[in-house]
Amino acid sequence: MNAQTSTRSIPTLSRETWLEQVRRHREAVPSPCLAMFSSITGGITCDPTLMQVPVDDHLVHRGDGVFETLKCATGGIYNLDAHLDRLSVSALGIGLQSQYSAATLKELIIATVRAAGQPTILIRVLLSRGPGSMGVNPHDCPSAETYIIVSTAATPFMEKQPGGAHLGFSQVPPKPFPFSALKHCNYLPNAMMAKESTDRGLDFIVGLTPDGNVLEGPTENVACVDPDGYLIAPESNQILAGTTLERVTVLAGDLVRNGSLQGIRQELISKEQLMAAQEVLISGTSHDLVAVTRIDNQPVGSGTPGSAYKALSQALRAEIYQPSPLRTDVHF
Repeated sequence: MNAQTSTRSIPTLSRETWLEQVRRHREAVPSPCLAMFSSITGGITCDPTLMQVPVDDHLVHRGDGVFETLKCATGGIYNLDAHLDRLSVSALGIGLQSQYSAATLKELIIATVRAAGQPTILIRVLLSRGPGSMGVNPHDCPSAETYIIVSTAATPFMEKQPGGAHLGFSQVPPKPFPFSALKHCNYLPNAMMAKESTDRGLDFIVGLTPDGNVLEGPTENVACVDPDGYLIAPESNQILAGTTLERVTVLAGDLVRNGSLQGIRQELISKEQLMAAQEVLISGTSHDLVAVTRIDNQPVGSGTPGSAYKALSQALRAEIYQPSPLRTDVHF
């Protein structure tokens, strides 16, 4: 069969047939998505067949939008205000004006989580430039749109692998400032880092500046405890400020006060400093806190999760999974 004959045989489908084909595809490839709010419809659906974004939305074909990923754990959304603050900063950074206030956005998030009906899930909030054209100019889009997607949550890394993680250094070039400091939807470098990590058999991977300073992973921040007992978080305008790492540094204040840590610093961390650290920590919404016990083929410290990790992980998980001021209860 030649190409012309083959093309002529492709049908133009009715709306009903199109949706039926989408439904069959979703059944063959189960979706992790449990509920979705779309500002286009003004409502929530729990049918993955209907969880769609218009193809001419600049979010789809240009990556023109910003987002946040949050965790709802045992019925409480963790650190909601910090995530919405960062979402606002990212939107401002690309000149995107949300159609909802922060208070309304909170209500929409809670309603979408409640519709999903599961107490422990992940939440993706996307602010999009909106539909308007297949061009590149944001001014082609008459109004922004908002999509909130609730999906199943993976088991945090240390619950699956309590012995710790294997970390490596990425060859993917870092994002330039100011895009590095915004949580925007062009995540191709992050995707390539995640692919590289899997291809190399690593648990996690972290980027480096051209002069060898530590940046971040595809979706995680890294920190370390140096040989003198100081917790060090990397300082760079090429790193997205991590909401989980910020909480870790706050909680570390208790370890300074009881003498378990000497202090807390935020500064550039070289690759060599990370390799020489007593402990290396990875933090992120999906994984909470992770102990790195091996970098490339070299053990970190004793090669087992250290005391700072154990204390900080316990404190962080108490904030996330138990009643705390940092949780917004959903009330299913």
